[in-house]
Amino acid sequence: MSELETLPIRELAGLVADRALSAVEVTNHFLARMATLDGALAGFNLPTPEAARTAAAALDARLSSGDAAGPLAGVPLSVKDVADVSGLVSAGASASRAECRAQEDALAVARLRAADGILLGKANCHELAFGGPSFDLPFPPARNPWNPGCFPGGSSSGAGVTVAAGLCLGSLATDTAGSIRLPATLCGVVGLKPGRGVVPLEGIAALAPSMDHAGPVARTADDARILFDVMTGRAPTPAFTGDLKGRRIGIPPDDWGVGALMHADVRAGLEATLATARSEGAEIVRLDLPPLDAFHAPGTIIMMAEVAREHGAAVRAGWDRFGAIFRVRALVGEGISPDDYRMAERLRAVLTARLVAALAKVDALLVPGALSPAGPLADVDPFYFMKDPIPNIVANFTGLPALAFPAGLAADGMPVGVQIIGKPGTEHRLLDIAESFEHADPERFAARPPPGQA
Repeated sequence: MSELETLPIRELAGLVADRALSAVEVTNHFLARMATLDGALAGFNLPTPEAARTAAAALDARLSSGDAAGPLAGVPLSVKDVADVSGLVSAGASASRAECRAQEDALAVARLRAADGILLGKANCHELAFGGPSFDLPFPPARNPWNPGCFPGGSSSGAGVTVAAGLCLGSLATDTAGSIRLPATLCGVVGLKPGRGVVPLEGIAALAPSMDHAGPVARTADDARILFDVMTGRAPTPAFTGDLKGRRIGIPPDDWGVGALMHADVRAGLEATLATARSEGAEIVRLDLPPLDAFHAPGTIIMMAEVAREHGAAVRAGWDRFGAIFRVRALVGEGISPDDYRMAERLRAVLTARLVAALAKVDALLVPGALSPAGPLADVDPFYFMKDPIPNIVANFTGLPALAFPAGLAADGMPVGVQIIGKPGTEHRLLDIAESFEHADPERFAARPPPGQA
């Protein structure tokens, strides 16, 4: 049998449900990997090994007595530290919330547990999903398993790290301007940002409420599909068996203005994705879209204003309890006027309608998952998400679903990836498309273990 960390979720859950493999055995395997690997990666802020073993033993006992297994039977999971897990501190990697112990699970967490998933602990993140990577917090920043000196993406850094390093098979993450898709891209796995409100945010700390989303990070599109279905409260849908033939893949005009910023290896991955789509029978359609700046500027205004509204007063009242990066980021939005915020909201409605109309002509819009592979962790610009227009913020600003998946490796061996954006309600279509790429060329589009993590 394959190593457990490379098994598809469906297969692992099936083995546990059939009692061919015990949940305790699975849990101990992943806890052993955590003990061996996570010291160098800091993927977990709060491991919960004893609670995980207890939950696994209880599941095995239930199954042995004839109870039915849930769709995530024995599947090891991490949960971003901004989501409540009953009895655990919800610190969000911040000293400001060191005493905030959750009384109940976030709704999405409760659904994962009700499906018999086994929580191994709270995953690392940027401070309160915004301030990082930081070196002045109670927890060290997470490190990319492909190269521990490199940035793993954020703010759901621990989600990307724990999944990519095989410390778990899936993670509940959040995304306000790309925080699911960037770690997925830089760590070489799959990340789904569903449409606004599709995965419930109850029990998850707010950052910028109208931009916040929750969703899964996983090794494969099908793993993400199962986790997404469970998080939304629906029965898991079947695995996809189709291909790309007849798909219409949209692309923006002139690289959406970011061509000069795009690393050569990212461009190579994007071009290989388009070449595979064509060879598999898809049609590439150049769409007439508003400039990327038109989305990025009002989206950033809304995000920064809402962050200041949520956190500005707390930062000013407890300055020393926050990291330096979070402090400066959280207060930037205090300078945004109500008129500017209202104008950005009006633009949101207009631009969303324009984008949805363009997407009606295609199955998905293809853009880079990140404009460059992961660079040195210590060199990350604190305002990298504001400095230049980024495709990631478009899906948060409009509330549309978007999915990131691998597209090969850069010359230095670091992952590159792409993302696809769809119309409202097309999360499963995006997953189908990503899975089609995995089937068409698994060497390029399927997740692989980082060096030394196999």
